[in-house]
Amino acid sequence: MNTLFSADGPLMRAMSDLLTLLKLNFLTLLCCLPVFTAGAALTALHYCIMRMMEGRDGKVASMYFTQFRANLKSMTPVWIILLFAGGILYMDYYVFGRSTSRFLVAPVYAIALILAALIVWIFPLGARFENSLSAKFKNAAIMSIGAFPRTLGMIAVTGVTAFVFTQSLRLLPLAVCFGISLPAYFCALLYYPVIKRQIRAITGETEESGDSEVVEEPDSSEGTGGGTDAG
Repeated sequence: MNTLFSADGPLMRAMSDLLTLLKLNFLTLLCCLPVFTAGAALTALHYCIMRMMEGRDGKVASMYFTQFRANLKSMTPVWIILLFAGGILYMDYYVFGRSTSRFLVAPVYAIALILAALIVWIFPLGARFENSLSAKFKNAAIMSIGAFPRTLGMIAVTGVTAFVFTQSLRLLPLAVCFGISLPAYFCALLYYPVIKRQIRAITGETEESGDSEVVEEPDSSEGTGGGTDAG
């Protein structure tokens, strides 16, 4: 019982993590307000969550804004492309969704699944690897296919959370507090082991050497080698 309530116990650690996620959610909402900056905001969120998992959360606000500024230039074009693609997909669904023919609607759902698969990977990868715009999409596509069971899990987590939080106005306070950071954390439980293996492959680090500080290299090949996941 004393261990449970100790400063390093699981309960206090869980409360500390929830407080960190609360801070990250508000910071992400704030930085998403201009809309076009949402890409950098989501990338910074995933970076901080991965640092949480490494036990390096530190000063959350300082780390978040440092990553936000660092990724603003590289991730904004990514976000604009995804936003544009999502807008076109929504219009297609609006047009073909009223059709009684399944052959017209099925391609829209298929493309939506592909877009969702790219989205759940591209921001975590962008948080830890520097590469060109085309390489970001290429690496996200490779990871989404190579780690397909995890990809489906991440899409499900994000979709179910969004569905639940939009079902009642009574859940609005909870959505404001954890609506972005909590599903991102659960997604990180799925994608982080894969990204961690990529980092170790690049740096030559072994399991026994532990989690030393990683220096990301600006190489477009990063994140593409060994993307296959055993599930």
